Amino acid sequence: MIIPFFITHAGCPHQCVFCNQKNITGNNEPPDASSIHLTISRYLEALRDDEVVQVAFYGGSFTALPLAAQTAYLEAVRPFIRSGNIESIRLSTRPDSITADILALLKQYGVATVELGAQSMDDGVLLLSGRGHSAADTVKAVALLREHHFAVGLQLMPGLPGDTPETFQRTLAQVIALKPDFVRIYPALVIKETPLAELYRSGRYTPLSLDDAVQLCHRAVAQFEAAGIEVIRVGLQPTAELERPGTIIAGPWHPAFRQLVESSRFLEKLCALLHPGEEARRVTIFANPADLSTVIGQKRRNIAAIRDRYGLDVKVLADSRVPKGSLSRCNAAQNRL
Repeated sequence: MIIPFFITHAGCPHQCVFCNQKNITGNNEPPDASSIHLTISRYLEALRDDEVVQVAFYGGSFTALPLAAQTAYLEAVRPFIRSGNIESIRLSTRPDSITADILALLKQYGVATVELGAQSMDDGVLLLSGRGHSAADTVKAVALLREHHFAVGLQLMPGLPGDTPETFQRTLAQVIALKPDFVRIYPALVIKETPLAELYRSGRYTPLSLDDAVQLCHRAVAQFEAAGIEVIRVGLQPTAELERPGTIIAGPWHPAFRQLVESSRFLEKLCALLHPGEEARRVTIFANPADLSTVIGQKRRNIAAIRDRYGLDVKVLADSRVPKGSLSRCNAAQNRL
């Protein structure tokens, strides 16, 4: 279990063009440190005995907060760390707000995981996006975090101003070379009351289409998995505020974005099992029950794609013997693999 606290915009020294934390999370102000003890206690009341618990400080830039504010938050969690009710703390911050002194402080209070809002490893994209840091800052921050034995996460945002499939691919290669423990991928959205909204309205910014974002993230997830790097989220988590009409002005938003990405990956696997011109017109594909709906695709999109591409009638059936993420097939002319 993760007990989340959103320190909305707190510590952020820059206005990134894409950012309006209030419109994304619905939170106006960061929590008061005095309220943290009560919130954690309430979460722990519903805890299963065997559940591992972390406290997380999301949003904002934790290590860019004044030292007194950082310490107040960490002190509020410390009694739960000492009692063993909370295993550790995780937080998110900026790559240029990591120093050896700050990491020593975090380690003292039980912080185990630090996520960096890298967004891109292209300095031109970072400049146009108002990030205020460079790709070199990310490289340096990851090295410091490794030196101090923290788990490291990196957040990426394809589709920012100036980003292209080529620059994003270079970002992927550089991030893989850094070997983070995990990544999150959030395709850029045009949120109301942001500088990006003004760029969009003036015609100076064109967001990714949903299909293009799915394909970029499809390739990214495949590359990260091949490198042994966990992708813990693809696409923003739906919130009531985010889904309110008018919050998202443009961009590749879908409440089940990751499923679209995984469905695209399964379509690729389906195609690898099929052959143009094969005699059998009806093909049966077997998938793990947990993957069934994703293999079929939303509104049976993958089935329609196979029919259009190969002229085949495809049936997908559940079979628990098939490993998750894999497929097998049989048809009238071919025994089951």
